Amino acid sequence: MFWIRVKQIEVPEAQSMIDKEEALLVDVRRPKDFEASHVEGAISADKNKVHEILDSEDRARPIICYCYKGVSSRVACKNLKKAGFIKVLNLKGGYDAWKKKAR
Repeated sequence: MFWIRVKQIEVPEAQSMIDKEEALLVDVRRPKDFEASHVEGAISADKNKVHEILDSEDRARPIICYCYKGVSSRVACKNLKKAGFIKVLNLKGGYDAWKKKAR
């Protein structure tokens, strides 16, 4: 299961999915960084435990994970996939990309 492939998603596509499909946005950065700034509507979660805090009805909902640059959020994505979540995506470039492109 370690080699689960994680689909990458660009900021514009993520924004569209959030607007149209009510995708859930999960911020896996440190809580203090989340408190300082985050994408509106995102929830904060530990990358290693994110699958434990989401409801079972979210299993079919699109879930987009992000971190600082898009690397450690892959761990969160893999944990979600292993736990049975279906449409799990990683925000390419992470929060940095969001800040640069989402204006």
